[in-house]
Amino acid sequence: MPPMHPDRASSAEASARLMTAKQVAELLAVPKTRVWSMSRRGEIPTVRLGPREVRYRPGDIDAWIARRTTSRPRGTRS
Repeated sequence: MPPMHPDRASSAEASARLMTAKQVAELLAVPKTRVWSMSRRGEIPTVRLGPREVRYRPGDIDAWIARRTTSRPRGTRS
């Protein structure tokens, strides 16, 4: 098998690091359909591979979770 072109190698490595909607759903403990809906509405960071193909960078998802983390329960006042 011939060696992989450097551009393709880095692209393949990047793809291996991307998460699917199923993986994100498992991480967030929500249905996969919720992840898809959030993606369509732009509520969660995505990487568009095509018109119907979406993936997620683990670092983007971690940062998104951190931004949504609060120190007090929602609806309470300090």
